[in-house]
Amino acid sequence: MEVAALLADPAAAGIVVGVVALVLLGAAWHKLSEPNAFLSALAAYRIVPAGLLEALFAAAVLFLIYGAAIAINLLRGRSYIDCGCGGAAHPLSWGLVVRNAVLAAAALAVTTPTSDRAFDWLDAVTLVAGVLAFYMAYLMADELLRQASRMARAERSSGQHEGTLS
Repeated sequence: MEVAALLADPAAAGIVVGVVALVLLGAAWHKLSEPNAFLSALAAYRIVPAGLLEALFAAAVLFLIYGAAIAINLLRGRSYIDCGCGGAAHPLSWGLVVRNAVLAAAALAVTTPTSDRAFDWLDAVTLVAGVLAFYMAYLMADELLRQASRMARAERSSGQHEGTLS
């Protein structure tokens, strides 16, 4: 089945919308529960003017802006700052840029109209199961990115210490 045909199915589109909603809800929860940590992470980017975030209304745009900010700071060599994504510290990495691009693409993919068909109980079960499955996959992938960043940082750190001992 083609991707366009799959995304035209309201159950598939509902899964993507549900996952994007849960990702944004998780990010919003972190930002609301720890506003000082969020503001510190945002200020560390030194890119987004203070009033601009309120004007952003589309999830795809927000994902792309964050992805661009992460990429710019990685190019500046500032991988040590926290992404501000939520939860435990998450150093910047190119994996986060890719993650945000995929999330933006997913959000944009379901902006096209869905097919006009009845939505039955099996679609509802599929939607809930799909949202939960994809969100769990997102959480696992995010944790793998977090751990990979930590491991890379530890390797760089141990390599610097070994060089000073010789």
